[in-house]
Amino acid sequence: MAVDVVAPQPAQRRGMASFFPILAWLPQYNRGWLRPDLIAGVTVVTLLVPEGMAYAELAGMPPETIFYAAPFALLLYAIFGTSRQLVVGASSVQAVMSFSIIAALVAPGTPEFIVLTTALAVAVGAVAILAGLLRLGRIAQFFSASVLAGFVSGLAAVIAIKQLPKLFGIESGSGNVWERLYDLLIHLPETQVLTLAVGLSTLVIMVLLERYFHRIPAALVALIYGIAVSAIFGLSDLGVHVMGEIQAGMAPPKLPNITLDQWLALIPGALALALVIFAEAIGPARSFATKYRYPINPDQELIGLGAANLGAGLFQGFTVGSSLSRSAANDAAGAKSQMSGVIAAGLTVLVALFLTPLFEQLPEATLAAIVLVAIARLFKWRELLRLYRLRRLDFTLALVTFLGVLTFDEALYALLLAVVLSMVALVWRASQGRMTELGLARGQLRFEQLGSTAKTAPIAGMLIFAPEESLFFANADTVRVQITNRLAASAEPVTSVLLDLELTNEIDVPSADMLQELHADLEAAGVRLMLARVRPVVRDLLDRGGVSEAIGAENIHGRVLEGVVAHLSATGAHAGTFLGLSNDALRRMQRAVDEMLSQTTDEQRAQLEAVQLQLSRAVEETERS
Repeated sequence: MAVDVVAPQPAQRRGMASFFPILAWLPQYNRGWLRPDLIAGVTVVTLLVPEGMAYAELAGMPPETIFYAAPFALLLYAIFGTSRQLVVGASSVQAVMSFSIIAALVAPGTPEFIVLTTALAVAVGAVAILAGLLRLGRIAQFFSASVLAGFVSGLAAVIAIKQLPKLFGIESGSGNVWERLYDLLIHLPETQVLTLAVGLSTLVIMVLLERYFHRIPAALVALIYGIAVSAIFGLSDLGVHVMGEIQAGMAPPKLPNITLDQWLALIPGALALALVIFAEAIGPARSFATKYRYPINPDQELIGLGAANLGAGLFQGFTVGSSLSRSAANDAAGAKSQMSGVIAAGLTVLVALFLTPLFEQLPEATLAAIVLVAIARLFKWRELLRLYRLRRLDFTLALVTFLGVLTFDEALYALLLAVVLSMVALVWRASQGRMTELGLARGQLRFEQLGSTAKTAPIAGMLIFAPEESLFFANADTVRVQITNRLAASAEPVTSVLLDLELTNEIDVPSADMLQELHADLEAAGVRLMLARVRPVVRDLLDRGGVSEAIGAENIHGRVLEGVVAHLSATGAHAGTFLGLSNDALRRMQRAVDEMLSQTTDEQRAQLEAVQLQLSRAVEETERS
């Protein structure tokens, strides 16, 4: 029996496209974009292959595994990601973190190490996808940019120190950065001069190209140079270490065969890696989106990055992330859409199938030089200097994180330190209980910080406070103490205190208890406590906790102005201020009517002119009073 297929409705298509962004951009693909996307895809591959082989070694994996990880990471991100210019693939930061996480479980270089590395990529992908489905994209906002600058700079230093022995042709040491540096220094007399010459000449070529001929892919030139010099002069026979035989072809998809206990042991590292991958990717993605004016969905970005890692792991690769250098090159080459990533994926497959023998004579010193130049961009020394100039606390947090990365053997511990420092900084700042004391800005009918302008003046007999952070258990008591201290220091008698809770989106029980205690303290001193701009969720808890009843519903106002009017209405001695408020309000209405008169029709003009006349008379009466 034939089955009628119902075409999806527009709403259905939109719903599918929200999870599969490729369904939104591919049907509307502009054929005029194909040429710049093709050029961008080729450019990405010229950087991806040499850098990716080096990063595979950083992850403790065979260099050919970049060909397993990259194509499917690029393709899956193009299907699920929302950024048009972001390039996902092997990254130095993720490679180093992957190595440190797996090295803590098994010995590097063993078959089990390789299997666990692929499993880690799968776990990272699953964690990121789950986080995206749970709409946890906002988590990146809690990762301090200052701390992240120190963390990434520290990882750059770690990578550089690990690559230096390859550049000098000596055995690499172990331990943290300080131990590796000491080991490097005592073994410098063993330097292989020819290996050092190859590495240094590669460095010079790349630096000169990037400085004076930045449109030429320096990594690709360095790759060709290293292979050519090695083949012509037979460097492998002269003691220079080369890549050797690289397995051609693609690996079939395979779920890593590990035990449940091993999967569970990978979860902490997977959580850390997923957080770092997202934190590194969302910044460049938003930057490109702002530049080209298209939307970015952080939750969908988590899913796209997760899918890329899931594909890399299932095809026996390693953890991948966003590449700032390749993304910038992709953008500079003119990439218009995610099609550049699809093209790069296809070209990488062709290299894996037919061109791997070209890399067998590549000196390891050349790869080390490529990595050193690439990670030099990761060292955020300009940002660290900027933090030092602008705010010493942010600089201190970044510096502590940087030193932590250098000192800990495992990057995971340094990342944990970075996260803890970020949270400590957040809670510490919020716990300060900073408040702004408000006064009336005459002629504008609004309340501003006292002393901000010469026309801002306090309301007689009243103190108005606006906390600069949401009230919660850590700052509630500080707020209470500041209010009572200010009340005690007031030279003029005070009968009302108003607390503006606009920034308090949600309140906890200790903060609600503080408000009730503050009311009791003020009431004992003959002062009325008033609240303004209390959000519904906050009011609900205050009602259920009996705080609203204690303060009095008549003392909880929708706006600061309402509280001020209630205060003035209760005290005849402040009639002058009340009249000033009325005069300000009337003048604002008068200006609004004047603007409407210039835009209205003839039918409404007579009515507005009558209102304008009444307002003018009212203003004159309040001014005479």
